[in-house]
Amino acid sequence: MTRSSERAAGPGGARQARGKPESSVPSGETSGPRYKSIFQTLSQDISSGRYPVMTLLPTEHELCDQFNASRHTIREAIRMLTVAGMVSRRPGVGTRVETARAGTRFTQRISQFPDLLQYARNAALLVQDVRTIKLTKRLAETLGCEAGLSWRHINSIKTLDDQDTAAACTLIYMDPAHSDVSVELKSRISLLRLIESHFGDRITEVNQEFSATPINATMAKQLQVEPKTAGFVITRRYYGDGGVLLLATITTFPHDKMKYSMTLNVQ
Repeated sequence: MTRSSERAAGPGGARQARGKPESSVPSGETSGPRYKSIFQTLSQDISSGRYPVMTLLPTEHELCDQFNASRHTIREAIRMLTVAGMVSRRPGVGTRVETARAGTRFTQRISQFPDLLQYARNAALLVQDVRTIKLTKRLAETLGCEAGLSWRHINSIKTLDDQDTAAACTLIYMDPAHSDVSVELKSRISLLRLIESHFGDRITEVNQEFSATPINATMAKQLQVEPKTAGFVITRRYYGDGGVLLLATITTFPHDKMKYSMTLNVQ
């Protein structure tokens, strides 16, 4: 079985013993969401060596006490550390420090469908274009369906924590026979809400495919990179009963903005 997750044990597989540290949140910092200030503090603590690489961060409960914050706030801060590539998480083990410096790439780790939904929950899509198109032979082959059909096409820009910065370009394709999705130009949409609202529990299988391509001029302008920049492409196909294709997405990241981590577990 293929799982895109990481081991998250400290040296020797044991949690590093430590006392409960005092919060190091800057005393004058009050602006912005609380989770961002906690993220910044933990980033500084990791960079300074307070939490060395390959050791575990305090538990969520300990961090809640340390920062006098809710579990939701702490989870958002940890999620930002994960996105920055500084830590990795594994249920039942903990949050392990991977590097002392935040990376510039978005790291995606997905091992099961709920992980994919969690990722979709954290990404906002800014709609650039909405129209109905006839599938060309090439596009139909990419999606895995018949050419010449009329499908709904949504061109969007994916943003993560910084909603003003484009992380990727996401093209969404839907068969109108299986959904009545309607979105407005320049609106922000959530792929998770789109899936939950229009496809619900009809999705029985998700196929993922990875490839590389030079980013064309139109997409390069949207992503603010040079044309022909190397792009990392994730194509996802969402199927219903009987293998019916309900939804497909093609997401293109500039090569230096994305890393996909996978571990192969031998059972």
